[in-house]
Amino acid sequence: MVYRKIIVLLLLCLIVPSSLLADKDIQPPQHLKPVEYQPYVASLVSNYLSIYHYSGLDLNNETSKRIFKEYLETLDYNRLFFLESDIQEFSAWDSEFDDYLRVIPANLSKAYTMYNRLRNRVDQRADVILKLLEEDFDLEKDEMYQPDRSKADYAKTEAELNALWRLRLKAEMLRFSLQGTPKDEMMDILRKRYARLKRNNSDVDATDVLETFLASVCRSFDPHSSYLKPITKENFDIEMGHSLEGIGATLRSEGGYTVIQALMKGGPAFESGQVDQEDKIVAVAQGMDGEWEDIVDLRLDKVVQKIRGPKGTTVRLNMIPADAADYSETKEVILVRDKVKITAMDARAEIREIEGPNNQSMRVGVIEIPSFYMDTQAKIAGDPNYKSTTRDVRRLIRKLEAEKIDGLVLDLRQNGGGALDEAIELTGLFIEEGPVVQIKDLNGRIRVNSDPDENIVYRGPLAVLTSVFSASASEILAGAIQDYDRGLVIGSKSTHGKGTVQNVFSLQTPLNKQMRRAFTEDVAGALKMTTLKFYRISGGSTQFKGVVPDVILPSPYDDLEVGEENLEHALAWDEIKPADYTNFRMVTALEPTLRANSAKRIAKEPEFGYLKEDQAYRQAQRDRNTLSLKLSERKAERERLEKIDDNRNEARKQRKSLIKIEGKFVLENDQVVPDEEEVVAKKPKKDDAEAAEKPEGEDASKVAKKDKKEDKVEVPDYILEEGLFVLRDFIWLTNEGIAGVSPGTRPLKEKNPSLVP
Repeated sequence: MVYRKIIVLLLLCLIVPSSLLADKDIQPPQHLKPVEYQPYVASLVSNYLSIYHYSGLDLNNETSKRIFKEYLETLDYNRLFFLESDIQEFSAWDSEFDDYLRVIPANLSKAYTMYNRLRNRVDQRADVILKLLEEDFDLEKDEMYQPDRSKADYAKTEAELNALWRLRLKAEMLRFSLQGTPKDEMMDILRKRYARLKRNNSDVDATDVLETFLASVCRSFDPHSSYLKPITKENFDIEMGHSLEGIGATLRSEGGYTVIQALMKGGPAFESGQVDQEDKIVAVAQGMDGEWEDIVDLRLDKVVQKIRGPKGTTVRLNMIPADAADYSETKEVILVRDKVKITAMDARAEIREIEGPNNQSMRVGVIEIPSFYMDTQAKIAGDPNYKSTTRDVRRLIRKLEAEKIDGLVLDLRQNGGGALDEAIELTGLFIEEGPVVQIKDLNGRIRVNSDPDENIVYRGPLAVLTSVFSASASEILAGAIQDYDRGLVIGSKSTHGKGTVQNVFSLQTPLNKQMRRAFTEDVAGALKMTTLKFYRISGGSTQFKGVVPDVILPSPYDDLEVGEENLEHALAWDEIKPADYTNFRMVTALEPTLRANSAKRIAKEPEFGYLKEDQAYRQAQRDRNTLSLKLSERKAERERLEKIDDNRNEARKQRKSLIKIEGKFVLENDQVVPDEEEVVAKKPKKDDAEAAEKPEGEDASKVAKKDKKEDKVEVPDYILEEGLFVLRDFIWLTNEGIAGVSPGTRPLKEKNPSLVP
């Protein structure tokens, strides 16, 4: 889903191992069965959806067919594991899932049958793939591969599947060959990859099956409802609060070991001075007296659960040092868990200086807001320094105004939403007290959520930069700024179009008494369900259509189907009565001139020309949906594309930018400081640094690739730059200010109706 950012947060994600121990036996997958509590959880989820979901959708045969389709696509989206005979068998149940879910306890047998069949197919397929990898592949044989098989027919026989997978493996070999990977290294990577597939398949448990199936049930009601197993719910809370209680380290799996990938500045692991990057954790113990638990070959999400814990508690780690002579050398590290703030998705700011006509320049502040976050638990507990988007942005604005900015851009291009209250309060920084969003429930009741604070933190020229990935709470802010005519909305043809509200319901308490006695810990997880719908203060919903900018810019995603309108089962757009609000009348009258000026620049800007060429190329590739598997043809095509890229980079070197960065700022301990990396890499030891000066063999190859990558010309953020030009035009047209003078403090001698560099 586009609104869910593909973000690496501290200790949150299940990261599969990048290699495996060759001498480890992988057991075939065991037949999984529902745990005693799971049918009751499934009944709860289905009943909650039927009664409280905003759509009012009931469990019936039509819904059942939706569930079946969603579940089947989740299990085998690209149709590379199931056979046609499997689908024929499963299809007999496609209109029966509503019956299975209505009963208490629910009947999960068919859902488990399908999942167990998949596990068997994956296990069989991994064995076949490992055998196929022993064959010789003729990379000059003229063959074609279909990368997207989501609409293709299922294979009728094992032989057909083998043929499909042979082409897939050849496609992967071609990719490695084009990268210059030696054959031995390439084959080793592929063998480990598919041995890993087999191992991960055997590690699936009943909670994974339940989450996969119930998530499919939820998506049948709308794309944003979902079931969260307990660990997923915990990770969801951490993401929203931007903090966790643990040791402050990012982990990865490698060769069956859990490896320290990076350390969080200020976290317990960093502060101890005893933990280094690339240390391997082999065992974990709780407290000072807890028994050691071996974690080699344990799934990373389960390792994270053992290491993460409440603030003030102790965890002991048995580790192989990164520089150990052999794996028999270990060290014990004792760490006291603490609260660690995750700042990778926090708001941050920079100042851009824009050259203008008549040797005038202008300083514009840019605040990037990747999400709307709030540490709800800390706020409820009375922590005066709880984490909050609005609190952070307020501080950044004060810093930028102290630096004498002439205008401000809020960059929401990668903001998929978050806490609604934060979007409302943040909007309030730019308007006086008034409505921000209207919300309608399942019963048609409408409430208006308003800015509670009549103070305006920033009164100067304002622009909001959006994209198709700006969703939910981002669309509330952009829509309100546009409806008030308080500032410009600039961006791709529309925002995402997610105009719905999800509430999270814990499912542990509603379990019957017998289940709660048998399972004292939270085993039921939670239901994230759509219960409300957003409407702008002008009356139209942000759902489905999104917010259309005042000035539309070409986007790299215009040719991709990534908006709400492209999601199955998305709720429809509608409108209600407008709220009562006062229009600032700051933007609308100038929009024709701003659009015309922007269009002239876009027509002359080479980066937008490159964008148009790339989109045409991608569309042709999608229409064809086949790739040549002849190495010489692929090399020739790659060389052609590299030549185009080289020519573009040469042109970029020659061009002089009219915009430069004057400073970057982030929040650290509630203070605005110069931007630094959040994850701190340990400096190499002297011996390591000296050894790195003269790499040999494989390491030398990797260093050469790294150097080549570092030499590549950086592609300018041309969309942000055009957004800055649009805001500059707006400032000049409204006589709001010039460089070094706060907006509104000194009028310009004349207006500049045409400002095209």
